[in-house]
Amino acid sequence: MYHGLSRRIAAVTGGALLATSLFSTAAVPALAQSPAAPACDSLNMLYATVEADVEAIKVGIPLYEQATGTKINLDSQPYNALQQKVFAELAQQSPFYDIIIVDTPWMPAITNQVEPLLSYINDPAKTDAAKLAIDDFIPKVFYDTAVYNQAQSNLEYPGDQSKVDLAGIKDAGFDVFGLPLQANALTLSYRKDLFENPDEQAAFKAKYGRDLTVPATWDEFTQVAQFFTRPDQNLYGTTLMAGTGDWATDDFKTLLAGFGGNGKMVDDQFNRVFNSPEGIQALTYYNDLINVKQVTPPGTTSSSWDEVSAAFVAGQTAMSMNYHSEALSPELKGEVGYAPVPAGPTGARGPHFGTWMLSVNKFSEKKDCAWQAIQWFTGSDAQKAMLATQLHPSRTSVYEDAKTDPNATQFGNFYEVLGQSLATGVGRPRLTNYGEVDQIIFTAVNSVATGASTPADALAAADAQVKDALVKAGYPAK
Repeated sequence: MYHGLSRRIAAVTGGALLATSLFSTAAVPALAQSPAAPACDSLNMLYATVEADVEAIKVGIPLYEQATGTKINLDSQPYNALQQKVFAELAQQSPFYDIIIVDTPWMPAITNQVEPLLSYINDPAKTDAAKLAIDDFIPKVFYDTAVYNQAQSNLEYPGDQSKVDLAGIKDAGFDVFGLPLQANALTLSYRKDLFENPDEQAAFKAKYGRDLTVPATWDEFTQVAQFFTRPDQNLYGTTLMAGTGDWATDDFKTLLAGFGGNGKMVDDQFNRVFNSPEGIQALTYYNDLINVKQVTPPGTTSSSWDEVSAAFVAGQTAMSMNYHSEALSPELKGEVGYAPVPAGPTGARGPHFGTWMLSVNKFSEKKDCAWQAIQWFTGSDAQKAMLATQLHPSRTSVYEDAKTDPNATQFGNFYEVLGQSLATGVGRPRLTNYGEVDQIIFTAVNSVATGASTPADALAAADAQVKDALVKAGYPAK
């Protein structure tokens, strides 16, 4: 599952201090509520420690308290502990937490335990539609994150997803189960000091007959990675997240989509679509980078998000892929640039993405107040205030503002690329047992990376295991 971003702690802590100073004398963002909105002395919020950028919510909390007089009692926990806590609290129908942050792969299992929000959104006594600005959420992010059929949580909304259509959502039998905040997508990082070096540019052109550019295709990616691989200098072309963890699944599903397959891996009718010619091609390409072209540093087969970030930041690789901005070690005196992950042979591109949402606990005794609060925390003003901590916004307007906002431009072109990547990203399958399916797939990816299996054999074995897992979870056999 999505966890482990410890490398960001120092950066976001510093950003939180900056944000606090920048907004201490600024006008407090207006609360997205009607004048008659209920008042509560306090609300309890359960949140992720690092993965959903707790420093960002810490920027927003005093502003919210100033605007409303409602105290927010924040309880943040690491990913695995948080997931267990969320599921335990909801299973016990505990009213203690009013607001719960939910990672997208959890929602299919808990749609009956968090509050459906369409009735709140459509009630003018509870929602000022102009302030909520529901159509300002990035449509792909909104639908992937928050829109579910409560009775059949495997289903994806079948209508047009190019805009948020509340009437269409209701008519199709779907509802809204949270508001998106912290939208993560896989992006490409590269060392500008290497790519813009005249000597490197001349050497690349002499060798390949074209200019050295940030790779736009996976073929170009291979070429550039080979060019910068110099083991005698402890320099390699790229990192990959081939260790046993969700990160390896993310790598694979990104390549699967890029090579023309369905990056969801299991569709909403439970068809297993990863063991396919495109899947074999994607995993063969992945294996070639590691074991044939050998453009990754030693230890790649045990790397997670943390290890690949550390390798890139230390200058061990020319390129990397991750979910957040990076800063090279000071002694390298270089800057980092960002680009969308490359496209496949047909131009297809589908970087993995997934978003956290703020949801209202169905068993809370303060649901109206909790609804008012999640509107505020996911509002455009609040998200802008959180940019300094590297919050990944879920609203189109915030990405527009990020082009000139000093809180965002300090991270180079990261926000521009993140916004582009969210628009083309591919989320996870909607399964109550996604964690089990995820483990089967990342184990298969790792087995290929370590040379223990061929791509075709690994995917065939994973296909059979996923089928069994789906049947055991009560899904129909396919």
